[in-house]
Amino acid sequence: MNKNADIIIEVRFNPPSEGGRKSSISGNVYSCPLLIDGAAFDCRILLGDKRIKLGHTYDLEVHFLFRDLALSHLAFGRVISLREGKEIANGKIKAIVARL
Repeated sequence: MNKNADIIIEVRFNPPSEGGRKSSISGNVYSCPLLIDGAAFDCRILLGDKRIKLGHTYDLEVHFLFRDLALSHLAFGRVISLREGKEIANGKIKAIVARL
């Protein structure tokens, strides 16, 4: 586990046929807004060099840039979505690893 992780999400990236991205995601970090309860939080999805295939579900670590703003929204099982101008993925909070 990455020492910078705040939460772990279980998330499915939507394929283009469901209005998602046109291509997979790769690299160490993916930056995007994460929405919880309609509130958007700037975050970094910690990929660890995984290639994220569209239409698949992953457990991924998340680091919030301004964690204190997100803290009151964090709860096990809470529904989340990721945005890139549109909703590209949805899922739930699987674990909270940051000290609250």
